[in-house]
Amino acid sequence: MPGFRKGTAPIEKVREHVGEKVLWREAAEDALKSKVEELLKEHAVMPIMPVAATLGASDIDTDVPFEIVAIVAPSCSIENFKDVAKKASAKLPALDEEKEQEAALQALRMQARQMTQSTGDATTTLSDDEAKKLGFENSLAVEHFLKEESVRAVKERELQKKRGAIAEALIEKASCAIPKLIIGEEAGALLDATKRDVAAQGVPFNDYLKRIGKTEDTIRAELQVPAEKRVALDLIFGEIARAEKIEADSKDEERLAHALIEQGVEHGRAHQYVRATVMREKVWELLGARSISKEPIDIIETPEEKPTETPKS
Repeated sequence: MPGFRKGTAPIEKVREHVGEKVLWREAAEDALKSKVEELLKEHAVMPIMPVAATLGASDIDTDVPFEIVAIVAPSCSIENFKDVAKKASAKLPALDEEKEQEAALQALRMQARQMTQSTGDATTTLSDDEAKKLGFENSLAVEHFLKEESVRAVKERELQKKRGAIAEALIEKASCAIPKLIIGEEAGALLDATKRDVAAQGVPFNDYLKRIGKTEDTIRAELQVPAEKRVALDLIFGEIARAEKIEADSKDEERLAHALIEQGVEHGRAHQYVRATVMREKVWELLGARSISKEPIDIIETPEEKPTETPKS
C-alpha cells in the first residue's frame, strides 16, 4: 500500500483500501475457475473455442450468480427424412411441361435475337442468317438446339423448386443447435458473395447500397436467416449421409478435383469441395431429387459459387 513498506500495512488499512466486496468477488472468481471444467463435463458440453465465464453482481456472504458461454460444434438430428422429402415433393403443384417449355423456348429465341442484334418476335424461328451469326449451320440446327435447351431449363427450374421444398421441410423437421458465431460467419460469407456479384456487374458496392436504400449492416442482418438455413441443411445432409453410410467414390473425387486444380484451385481445397459436392448430390438422389446432369463434372462449380438449392429467407 502507498505509504507503507511491504508487509507492514495495518490490517484495518488493508480492509479499508481493498474492501470485503473485492475480496469476495476475487474468491468467487477463483472458485468458478476451478469448477468450470467440472461443470462442462457434468453437462456433457464440449467447447470448440475458449470458454468465457463471468460473474454477476452479489453481496458479501450471498450466492454469486455466474454465466458460462461455451461455443460447441453445431449439430442437427432428423428422423424419417425420406418420408419428409416425399411429402414435400407431393405438395408441389403439377407442372404443365408443354406450356413451360414453350415459354422457355420463346425466351431463348429472344436472347438469341438480342445477341445477333436482329428483329423478330419470340414466336417465330430464327432465320438461316441469324443461325449462322450464332455459329450454327442453319435455322433447323439452331432451333433444335434451342428446343433442347428449353427442355433442360424447365427440368432444371423444377428440380430447384423440388429441392427448395425438400430443404425447407427438412429444416423445419430437424432439431438443430447452431452457435450464433457460426451463423454470423456464414452470413459474412454470403455478404462477400453479394459483393462479388455486384462487382462483377461493374457497380461500386457503396453505389449499390445507395440504390437499394440499405446499409451493409442491414444486409448482413437480413442474411442471418438464409445463413442459418444453409448451415442447418449442410448439417442435416451430413447426418443423412452418416445414417445411410453414403461415401464418395475416390476415383470420381480424384478426377473431378483434378479439373478444379487445373483451374487454379488449391489441391486440398479442391478435394474437399468436390467431396462435399458429390456427397450432397448423392443425398439429393436418395431424397428423390436427383440432378438432371448425367456426368458428375456438370454439378461441380468453382468453390466460390454457392449451391442453388439453398432455401431462401
